Amino acid sequence: MITGVGMVTPLGPGREQTWQGLLAGSTAGRLLQPRDIDHFSQLTDLLKRAPGGAPVDHDEIAECVATSAALFANTAAPAEYAATFGQDCLNNLIAASLADALADANLRSTGISGPRTGCVIGSSKASLRSMEQEHLASHFSQIPKAVSRTANMWHNGFMPDAPLLTVRYLTGATGPSSCPVAACATGLLCAIEAAQLIASGQCDVCIAGSADASLRASVLAAFHRLGVTSRNNDPAIACRPFDQFRDGFIVGEGAAVIILESREHAEKRRANCYAKLTRGMWLTDCTGMTQVDSQGLVVAELLQRISGAALDDPADSDSIPDIFSFHGTATETNDQAESRGVKDAFPTRQPAAFAVKGAIGHLLGAAGSVELGLTLMSLKHGKVPGTANFTTADESCPALLSPEPQFVPSAKTATKLSLGFGGHVVAATIQRDDS
Repeated sequence: MITGVGMVTPLGPGREQTWQGLLAGSTAGRLLQPRDIDHFSQLTDLLKRAPGGAPVDHDEIAECVATSAALFANTAAPAEYAATFGQDCLNNLIAASLADALADANLRSTGISGPRTGCVIGSSKASLRSMEQEHLASHFSQIPKAVSRTANMWHNGFMPDAPLLTVRYLTGATGPSSCPVAACATGLLCAIEAAQLIASGQCDVCIAGSADASLRASVLAAFHRLGVTSRNNDPAIACRPFDQFRDGFIVGEGAAVIILESREHAEKRRANCYAKLTRGMWLTDCTGMTQVDSQGLVVAELLQRISGAALDDPADSDSIPDIFSFHGTATETNDQAESRGVKDAFPTRQPAAFAVKGAIGHLLGAAGSVELGLTLMSLKHGKVPGTANFTTADESCPALLSPEPQFVPSAKTATKLSLGFGGHVVAATIQRDDS
């Protein structure tokens, strides 16, 4: 049972701000300023233009964490957190999302601390800012001026499991934990693993999520060389998922946390429930390290498998979700793979679909968790957000998309699909719980 959703995105520091911005058709892409990213002039020279992205206000996020102390375990005083984890923005993103999710679920960390609460928190990479600081620190002459380092910087910032350690620290959870790394499918995989921990009886509560803050020169330059970022001079309209004139994405920052509980635990405390996570699976596309099968054969296979057991009746092999959330990177072959896979998997009826990267950018390691959270809100409210910047349909990408919100008040099921470099193809189905 999913009882809480929290997130931080370029549209706002919270699930409601993001949801309302998405429904309103807002887009967060903008030209980056020197204060947004180091090495600004060098990156501009490489790209032959000012770089675009979808950043968050990291000072605002740190303030959100500081004012959320009442939601966290008593041992996590604000000053203690700030000294231990709060110097890294990746940790602050997951902490702010955690606070948002706990408030949504009407939980306090003191009520779920202990061995019956697990944590599955991932990221596609460790904190790049901490990595860069460690690099600068290796040049000893730069330490006094360029780098502010503490003794715990390595463990609580540089390592990829730092966001996981942050959540465990703030909640006091001592149950099973893990830090999956599955590129841009990481966040969705985390939610599936969390559900498995509950289904196997190892946890009553499991906190799942992911974070990413990759607006750094190294990442933008690498994606530029790969040819997957948009060349459009206006970042607000640059990312155009499934549009005929799409040419790639812009990078964004963010995080999301999902609270999962066993039915017994949720009902005992009379928790409100978004939905049940009824099925989660993943396959591997072996086309290439950064390529996908544009025919969508692997996507179709995964969706056919997951839809056959999506509803309470496993024999219903034609169970088509009412809502579908695409990965939607606005790259040529990715969008073709997804849309063709969905059409082949659901040949009799296309679900109402949406993709959010035109509005918030590609959040990389955080994309799966944020987009799952928005899929949950879509199912809860019976509304499918419009796909930002979608104006001209591409015949090679058949999908039931709209630039305006679609109303589906009777929707009972939704499926979220995520893809990632390295061949990760992950999908999860959620179902409204009307019991």
